[in-house]
Amino acid sequence: MEANNLKQPFFSIVIATYNSAGTLGFTLESIKGQSIGADEVEVIVVDGGSTDKTREIAASYGAVVLENPERLPEFAKAVGSAYAHGRFLMRMDSDEEFSYAEQLAEKKALLEKHPEAKMLISNRILSGKRGICGISANYMNILGDPFSYFVYQTKKDKYHTYMENVEKVEGREVIMRFREGDVYPLADSATCALDLEYMREKYPEEYATVGFICRAYDQVLTDTEVCAVMIGDDVLHNCKSDFRTYLAKLKFRVINNLFHKEESGYSAKENFSPKLQRRKMLFCLYAALIPVPILDSVRLAAVYRDPTFLLHFVYLYYVCFQIAKLGLVKVFGGNRKNASYG
Repeated sequence: MEANNLKQPFFSIVIATYNSAGTLGFTLESIKGQSIGADEVEVIVVDGGSTDKTREIAASYGAVVLENPERLPEFAKAVGSAYAHGRFLMRMDSDEEFSYAEQLAEKKALLEKHPEAKMLISNRILSGKRGICGISANYMNILGDPFSYFVYQTKKDKYHTYMENVEKVEGREVIMRFREGDVYPLADSATCALDLEYMREKYPEEYATVGFICRAYDQVLTDTEVCAVMIGDDVLHNCKSDFRTYLAKLKFRVINNLFHKEESGYSAKENFSPKLQRRKMLFCLYAALIPVPILDSVRLAAVYRDPTFLLHFVYLYYVCFQIAKLGLVKVFGGNRKNASYG
């Protein structure tokens, strides 16, 4: 693609893939079905050596297909960032879908209306197709994982979770302001968007590196203090997330945070917020008070009207077990490496 011969797209959507044939078609179809002009969107699939039909599916939708020799998603995002030509960089997972046809057009309108906002986060992640999503899907989509739930004090969506940071509401458009010491929102995929031109100008040597990718949202928010969100901007997540798969994902996250902080969003984020660091320490106390997480599981199941949230305490103690086991490995000089996506 020669950017000089074409209109600059407003969005460059970077999708990391590895054997994603089962869901990628739904993702790309949801992009194709957006009401925004096709020339406003650049789709970049960065593949980690798939052995299924992932590449063929991507090519059939006209996506640019790039190589990710490291396979892991943060490296894919760096490759996609370096290639992207758009005004805003959007990260989307290969099992995510837009939830309605005007979504990208509305995101564009919000960002053009509020140029002070160099980033936009999606409001909520919902489970997608019933035949794909497993027993752990709703829990993962709403709360992320037990650790994230505790330290970010997650509520049903970003708007309610960060209500104290809301500065302006105009219809469904929300402008939030975050200052030093605030806990910044989680934002690294799910159609969250960053001003690519801003990053190129301010961080020309860093913006497409793995280290910067892990801290990009927090860095831009530290610089500008402003974040946009749109109520109803929901993403559908076609995650398999049966019980066993979700436990593997939890272990993946623990390994990254303990051994490969440069590939971990959380480890990069905690440097931006002392409050986040304090909550991390309190997480240990929360886990130690065994009746509390069990009662919390019951409360979550009632709040979200979903009995699968009763597994919260099981996920919690699995994470604690992995932290203890892998922490000992690290203390004695060992190492662990994730070979693929969690």
